Amino acid sequence: MGENSFHTNQELILKLKEGSSEAFQELFYQYGKRIHRFSIGYLKNIQEAEEIVQEVFLKVWNVRDTLTSDKSLDSYIFTIAKNAILNTIRKSKNEQLYLDYEKLHPGKNILLDEELDFRELERVYKQSIEQLSPKRKIIFLLSREKNLSNAEIAAQLGISVKTVENQMTSALAQIKKELFSAGFSGLIFFELFL
Repeated sequence: MGENSFHTNQELILKLKEGSSEAFQELFYQYGKRIHRFSIGYLKNIQEAEEIVQEVFLKVWNVRDTLTSDKSLDSYIFTIAKNAILNTIRKSKNEQLYLDYEKLHPGKNILLDEELDFRELERVYKQSIEQLSPKRKIIFLLSREKNLSNAEIAAQLGISVKTVENQMTSALAQIKKELFSAGFSGLIFFELFL
């Protein structure tokens, strides 16, 4: 690693905060292959794994000013990687569902309007989340975007698991209603959310 290698997390973080390219290279040397292997384990796709590695290190570089020397680099970097992997899986699953539906129903557009496409599905979905009550929206996002269990959400928000379950049921019903009224099929809803 050379004579400029930084031996502790604390030294490495301090140098990163100063904008040291050597510290960034060392960070990449320490974590790049591990993140790549970690990503392939979930995605089974070399190109997507390489994109995850780039995304992780770009994010670390962009937020280097906010790093604190008491932070565990291992858990911080792998949390970023895990979230990026989950987003990739979610995105590819949604796109694949759309394509699968088109194959199953040739000549029949999933949407009422021929000009609408997958981006419209995503727009309506995001809009329906924004229309949830604040508490329901938080619970839904913790479940779907942070991948927390009902018990973890309940503990984090200081509410019962039953309340989380009820709020999730209501959120899904509301989103389903919004998607249906926009002309989306029930198959898409159940594949995406259940």
